Amino acid sequence: MQALKRFLHLSKQDRLLLFQAVLAMYLIRLSLALLSLRTVLRLTMTINWRCDQSLSADRIVRAVRSAARFVPGSSCLVQAFAAQALLVRHGYWPLLTIGVAKNECNQFGAHAWVVCENEVLIGSQQMANYTALLKLGS
Repeated sequence: MQALKRFLHLSKQDRLLLFQAVLAMYLIRLSLALLSLRTVLRLTMTINWRCDQSLSADRIVRAVRSAARFVPGSSCLVQAFAAQALLVRHGYWPLLTIGVAKNECNQFGAHAWVVCENEVLIGSQQMANYTALLKLGS
């Protein structure tokens, strides 16, 4: 109920942005289960989102992080793809990076983050432990 109250108190523009973030994350999550990374990147970059005016990158990232709470299985990769797609729609040139690392048990792990204008916008909390393996630009 609190989440609904907070949602209703958002501006019309923020509600639309949050809706777009949730929709993007669901579509990306489904696409990642069925398609290759390159195909998902192409699809996310061709979605014709409604974009009346440019928004700040921080505002877009906040919407993606908020949406992640409502999308089951919204991994760092799903969030990174959604952030990248929305950032591109608002005139930014983000770079999605996928990195790998070995843990103390010699098991591989992966992490995704988005960099835009030399700033890590999403995924920064763990990226220091990972070596960049693949960079996907818009």
